[in-house]
Amino acid sequence: MLYEIFFPLRDVFFGFNIFRYITFRTAGAVATALILILIFAPDVIEKLRVLKYGQIVRNDGPQTHLYKTGTPTMGGIFIVASIIISVLLWGKLDNIKIILLTISLFILSIAGFLDDYLKIKHRNSKGLPGKYKILFQVFVGAIIGVYLYYFDKSTFLLSFKLNEGNSILETIRTAQVSSSVLFIPFTSDFYVDLKLLYIPFAIFVIVSMSNAVNLTDGLDGLAIGLLIIMSFAFATLSYASGNSLIASYLKIPFIVDAGEVTVFVGALIGAGLGFLWFNAHPAQVFMGDVGSLSLGGVLGIIALFIKHELLLVIIGIVYVAEAFSVVLQVFSYKLFKKRVFKMAPLHHHFEQSGWKETQVVFRFYIIGIIAAIIGIATLKIR
Repeated sequence: MLYEIFFPLRDVFFGFNIFRYITFRTAGAVATALILILIFAPDVIEKLRVLKYGQIVRNDGPQTHLYKTGTPTMGGIFIVASIIISVLLWGKLDNIKIILLTISLFILSIAGFLDDYLKIKHRNSKGLPGKYKILFQVFVGAIIGVYLYYFDKSTFLLSFKLNEGNSILETIRTAQVSSSVLFIPFTSDFYVDLKLLYIPFAIFVIVSMSNAVNLTDGLDGLAIGLLIIMSFAFATLSYASGNSLIASYLKIPFIVDAGEVTVFVGALIGAGLGFLWFNAHPAQVFMGDVGSLSLGGVLGIIALFIKHELLLVIIGIVYVAEAFSVVLQVFSYKLFKKRVFKMAPLHHHFEQSGWKETQVVFRFYIIGIIAAIIGIATLKIR
């Protein structure tokens, strides 16, 4: 919105030219989302407390968590709201990727809201049946997959050369690549075209990531802290992918409109930092499924949009490990009647092993930071 208002006025006042820069608008999105939550969250938390929208804690979980019963939940409402407001203010509203990310965030937050509301209404931890949550996720995944396969023409492989004097970079090769291709990390020009299979692949990525973040959201500050770490990595990747010179130098695909995704990721970072202020141990509020399902889903969509789908596994290794621990636990128990972990998801296993909640959170942060650094480093190892 601000771009559409002020950038056309650059001829009247040259200072408005600053709105053309993605870095400036990303910083604005970070600050806006952060400030909105810091200002309005206390009142929202108090309102949730008055309405008795409190967390339902499982009796079969760690007994140290029982004191959290009744802590206001559904805090994801102000995360989602602050992101949407920030993106509307600072993003280019004609960018299809920004539009799809915002709509997807809203749709998935509805699924999470219904789940949280039913848990509170019926005073149990069941909530919305899993099949309905999957339907929401598959619906969003199908939209994204169909868009990328049939309509997106923004992906290119570029190569440049220097003119005499080494002052001007000139394009010598521009090859458009289908958005259905899957680029392999640590390689410069090797990719696999999934063709029509890319649509179910996109659905799988979004469903998996949405549920992975949801499963990780079990300790104070854990899920949102890891999301902030991942978002910093994705901000770097989206900016690099959307800049033709950087993309060519790093030998990664150049996505014409991917730079604008950085603004959305900036809003994620700002909202995450603001929420962590209130979600740090001991948490004053939990994000609930309204936050975890939607935020996880958009992380998957961002990876698809910037063509770093496989890096999602590296950068989000903690989320992946959390989800895999649940799958492995269920699989092992159903087949062999044996548990691999003391309790799943993985963070509860370490709690049951004697780690304090804060130890688990900060050690997982460290792993997340290392994974993010490795993920960014792969840009140069090609």
